[in-house]
Amino acid sequence: MLQSRTMTDMPAEQERERRLDRIRRLSRSMATGCLVTSGLLVAAMLSYWVMTPTRALFVQAGIMHGPAAEIGLAIRALAFGISMVPLGALIYGLLSARRCFDAFAAGRIFASEPIGRLKAFSIAVAASALLKPLAGAALSVLLSFSNPAGAKTLSLHVGSDMLIALIFAGTVAVIAWVMAEASDIADENQQFV
Repeated sequence: MLQSRTMTDMPAEQERERRLDRIRRLSRSMATGCLVTSGLLVAAMLSYWVMTPTRALFVQAGIMHGPAAEIGLAIRALAFGISMVPLGALIYGLLSARRCFDAFAAGRIFASEPIGRLKAFSIAVAASALLKPLAGAALSVLLSFSNPAGAKTLSLHVGSDMLIALIFAGTVAVIAWVMAEASDIADENQQFV
């Protein structure tokens, strides 16, 4: 037996629709932000390796002994490639988040697609955080390779930013997991109706 909606249900329904509309608008903005940020990150990394003076590159890589001459374009290109490994993982995560927000904007909030994209985002952020110190170590070896014996460097940096990124990724992963469980429960409840 179907029940007709009463007048008192309408304000609650309208309020819910207003909330969903805010979610859609914010999700569209976030999707755009993820795409723009991805492009800006690549452009910034490229400009860093093209424009930064050699001495500054060595200091940032934790190399005490600077080179006698400027490093060449080939070394800069290799360094850019190494730097893009953790950044590429992060960009993959941002593009996954973009697809998640696109699904939210389309009204698919507890569907499997956005939940899967949210999981992919969390894994990519964790991978990027774990790869960053390894890429830094590889960069220190690459940049100091032409230094004389005793001045070659292997520098490994593990900082609080890595730990915070891992905690953030874990938090997002748990939220995605909870969303998946909520979706399964909702599906089971619909089967009883």
